[in-house]
Amino acid sequence: MKTWPKKIFGLFGVVVFVLSAAAGLSAQAGKGKRFEFSTSASIWNVKWTGEESSTLINVPLRLGVFLFKGLELEPELSLTIPEESEDTGILVLGNISYNFSVSERVLPFVLAGIGYGNAVPALGWAWDVEEKVIPVNFGAGVKAFVGDSAAIRLEYRFTKFYEADQGLFKTEGDVRTDHNFFVGISLFF
Repeated sequence: MKTWPKKIFGLFGVVVFVLSAAAGLSAQAGKGKRFEFSTSASIWNVKWTGEESSTLINVPLRLGVFLFKGLELEPELSLTIPEESEDTGILVLGNISYNFSVSERVLPFVLAGIGYGNAVPALGWAWDVEEKVIPVNFGAGVKAFVGDSAAIRLEYRFTKFYEADQGLFKTEGDVRTDHNFFVGISLFF
């Protein structure tokens, strides 16, 4: 077995252990709710001096499944769609998150994930399309319920992008680090 899968499985084991130890603070989003659909969107309008403006949309879509109490598997598809280009960036992430119960209306959460994509999003652009990247992310946030089945989702993420042909955790190629803030909605069903 290659070294990087061992590291990923080891990290996953540590995360599951920590989450199991925190089971006393577990949360299930809404009574009887097992799924969460969430999204956030950013619309960028960029204008360079002396040039026309460009508009692009960055949209992550997530469908979470609560596996056990607050433990959630949350796959994510993120699209970066420029207005005047055919270079749509696509990132697919497999996130695992844990939701803590603070009150009935507020669920803080932590998440970690890894994925694969054809581009690195930079300032909303699909940068280096066809580069093939492996994003690794860690984050935290809060879901504040505004009804029985809807919540505002605020989130911070730290993401590191690795070149896929270099392998995971190799730094010979270009490696980029992002700090992102998301504002979106979650629907529970």
